[in-house]
Parts: sequence; structure tokens; C-alpha cells
Amino acid sequence: MDTITLIFCEGGAWYSNIIKKVEHGRFTHAAGLILNSTLEAQGICDRGDRYPGVWLHSPKKYVDGQECEFVTVRMNDIAAAEEKARELIGTLYSFHGCLEAGMEMLFDVQPPSDGETTVMCSETWARILAAGGPVGFTLPEFQPDFVAPQRLYDAVIQGRV
Repeated sequence: MDTITLIFCEGGAWYSNIIKKVEHGRFTHAAGLILNSTLEAQGICDRGDRYPGVWLHSPKKYVDGQECEFVTVRMNDIAAAEEKARELIGTLYSFHGCLEAGMEMLFDVQPPSDGETTVMCSETWARILAAGGPVGFTLPEFQPDFVAPQRLYDAVIQGRV
């Protein structure tokens, strides 16, 4: 059975502190290792990114340790997960998605969302995991548009290998 490694990071920027307060958690960013790279959606461009969005970066970008935690999970269909990852590369970052997720968590309100037109970091990985069919855990009944990093971490940690 194939595996995917998810990466959950804790940031210290002002917007990371807001995410921590809303989520009541530690993690403010989700990325993962797939297609021999780190795939992530970011609102701030790394060198080589054309615009804020989903891009592939060096597989050595993050280190498992103090600020990031690597979680490896088994997948039923790695090819489907990789295909979903390929589909999402180049998708614009969802700045408004962060606000939507916060509204859902704070007020139990789901504002209109745009599906895969734009995506945020944890939404990207919720969609990839759903496509690949995780083993050992199920994704909660949340819409990917409204999942934040800590919420995704809490879901996948039970399936860690």
C-alpha cells in the first residue's frame, strides 16, 4: 500500500497567530510530499512561483521537527491522489477561503464557496486525500473549502503509520 506524507507547520506571523486563535490549535499551514516534491498552496510566492497558488517546491523545503510535523498516511489509490495533485497545480490561492473557514468554525455558517476555482493550503490536501482514499481514518463530513490546517491534522493523525 502506498503512502503520502503530510506536513503541518506552525507559523509566527500575525496571520498565523489569527489562525491559531480561531482554530484553537498549533498548526497554521499544511503541505505534503507528492510527485517527488513538496506541494503546497501559499498566499505568498516562493522563488519561481508565478502568482500565489498551488505549486511544487523542493522536497527538502520543510524539516520534520520543532516547527513542522510530518504525518505519513496510507492511501488506497496513490495514482488518483497524484492525478488530483496535478489538476490543482497552478490553481490560485484562496485568500477569501481563509475567511470562509474562520466563519464556519466561529459561527457555524458556511458562506458561498468556489470549489476548486481557488484553494487554500489545507483545502488542497483535503481534496488530494479524498481523491486517493485514505486508509485507517475517514475525513470528517466537512467541505474541503472550510477545512483549516489544525482541523485537517486532527482528522489525519488517527491514520498515521
